[in-house]
Amino acid sequence: MKIEYVCERKEREKTSKDFIYINYRKVKTQDVLGYFIFLNTAVGAKIEKITTRRLWMLKNEFMLRLHDLIHSQLIGCNGTHIESLIGLEEACDGCVKCSNIAKKCLEYGPLRFSTLQTMTYSKNYKKLHVTDKLFEDIAEYCISKSKNKEECFKELDKTILPVISCDTLSIWINETRVFPDEVEGLEYDHRHMPREVIDMILRKWSVKSIQLNMIYFTNEGMCSVDWLQYNYFTRVRLNDPYFKTQKSPDLKFTNVDVEMSDSIYCVRDLGVRYPKYKSPRGYANFIPNIRRLFPTDKISMDLSHWCCIANDDIEKKMSTILYVVSMEQPQNLIVDIKFFVESAIVKKLNEETKKEELFGIAPKYNFRKHCLQCYKKCLPFEVKLGPDAFDSEKWIGRRFQVEDTFNQFILNLDVYIKEKELEDVFNEKLLQEYPNSFVGLFYN
Repeated sequence: MKIEYVCERKEREKTSKDFIYINYRKVKTQDVLGYFIFLNTAVGAKIEKITTRRLWMLKNEFMLRLHDLIHSQLIGCNGTHIESLIGLEEACDGCVKCSNIAKKCLEYGPLRFSTLQTMTYSKNYKKLHVTDKLFEDIAEYCISKSKNKEECFKELDKTILPVISCDTLSIWINETRVFPDEVEGLEYDHRHMPREVIDMILRKWSVKSIQLNMIYFTNEGMCSVDWLQYNYFTRVRLNDPYFKTQKSPDLKFTNVDVEMSDSIYCVRDLGVRYPKYKSPRGYANFIPNIRRLFPTDKISMDLSHWCCIANDDIEKKMSTILYVVSMEQPQNLIVDIKFFVESAIVKKLNEETKKEELFGIAPKYNFRKHCLQCYKKCLPFEVKLGPDAFDSEKWIGRRFQVEDTFNQFILNLDVYIKEKELEDVFNEKLLQEYPNSFVGLFYN
């Protein structure tokens, strides 16, 4: 079950909207209890997975009430059936109820430090979710318990226990964090993280794979700064110049998955859609930094299907993505990217002839005859009134590949266009005039 508050892109304050979305359908706040009771009694549903999103943006009274209703009506006292609980600690900041359920789940998070401190039991999780803020909290806790760097690292060793392990560690990274004393207009960015804390978690928890969840903003926007006053920890972030990031020679992960459905700055810097008047945020260093922090031979990336959608010059976009992905001339690496675009990206208006022309395939790419499709849920940015349900849209995809056999590097770029837009843009005469066009491959 998915329970979420849907906000407009620049909305950051708590709101008094009188509805939320449950499983992609609008439910009035006064009807939530009745809806949950209906699920329990009439339907007899046994909820195994609950994901909440941005409940922290609701007014406090309803946020806390909804948190308690989820526990009492959906999870139950014993949490017998629950296997996955994601996002609920954003509403309570790590209460006893949530930390108790964490003991029973196979997937849980994102962890608050208070919940982490209760994890003294032995358990293997399929997936644990953590945040960049948690890394700061751990570093500051260890500093507060020590008098020097040596004592600090001993405390770190005692804080991160090896009794738990996780197959996949999902790291939520806020793209717009701030320092308390920062000048307005210069503040929003992904901030440095204490590397030794990250490395300790990766080793102690026997992490096999990594997920990076790039998020435009979260409720942990304010940075902790005390740990930065000490030189105990190495500062790292994914948009720093990659040559500054030391490699991890003794770590290796099966794969790193990057989720960007809620990203703005990272997805822009990867060449998808960047306003000319905006300065890059450094995410061109993203891939090399991933391989230094989380060594792997396989990276997969899902770019956003609803925010910062590419809408012009498919050849340029494909070339930019290739440049960013291969800027370090990677060896022994496979990168899979799902790239969602608007149909306008396939054509341009010739200013001299005033006629439409179709773009071709970018240089170095080869078309692979993969017929792909997927369905995505989305709402428009302007959601003040709140449509009754999310739209389910079908996307049609084709695979384009770049292969460097010498360096054993492969980029699989799966480009998706909405099926409805393909139907609208279809122009048989124009396709015949440009037989080698990019979009023509979607009609074969």
